[in-house]
Amino acid sequence: MPDTTYKQANGLIRKTEKISNLPVRVTWDDTLQVGAILHLSEAQWSKQLRISVKPSRPDIPYLVGVQCALAIRFFTQSEQRHLTASQASRDKTVDEFQGIGYAADMAHSLAENLLAQLGSQIRSAAPLIKLSAQIFRDYPELRDNQLTHFLLEKEDGERSLTVDATKFPQWILHSHQAINGANALAADYLFERTDFFEPFKLAGFEAICTGLVGDVTTSHADVSDTELVNAWLDRLDLKSRFEWMTP
Repeated sequence: MPDTTYKQANGLIRKTEKISNLPVRVTWDDTLQVGAILHLSEAQWSKQLRISVKPSRPDIPYLVGVQCALAIRFFTQSEQRHLTASQASRDKTVDEFQGIGYAADMAHSLAENLLAQLGSQIRSAAPLIKLSAQIFRDYPELRDNQLTHFLLEKEDGERSLTVDATKFPQWILHSHQAINGANALAADYLFERTDFFEPFKLAGFEAICTGLVGDVTTSHADVSDTELVNAWLDRLDLKSRFEWMTP
């Protein structure tokens, strides 16, 4: 049986419940493609904050803790903006995929899927680095499991460095790799290591990733998600590719 306890996250759970005035409920879902999901969209009608977690994960306490931290950030900032690719960016990306050699239908499908994935990655990565540093500082009971989480993600991040660059527009792959590198560098900073970021450093990402992490670490304590993400869009030269939408 997998260990589905998350006692180390109790401090964050209690803080989340106090700030949101809603109970936190953890449910198990073997079908998740990611480790955990916070279901904020259903909080109003369900009168609870539900966190779905993949029960086979070894980093459950940290997953629950970081989803609670995301909920706290949501309720204290009240930001509900979504990052999406502009129509001009979508059209341009389709043309780029066709220029590589993909047929029109495949180029359109790849452009839509990869722009959505990259937009989601950019939208979440910078705030998550901010939150992971806060959790490391304020909740030492989660540090061991936090390291387990980063070690688990390490292989997936490094895998992006081995992708065939001829199959994607250069800017998409470079942005994806740089964000993975920023996450790796942040892990090295937190745990005083060098092995997380070393593959990205050898691949030439030191300058861009140092800048990305610096955008987060030098930001003021109550910086908004929008400010963090805009700084990354600027540094990655993606301001013409993505735009904010308010539901």
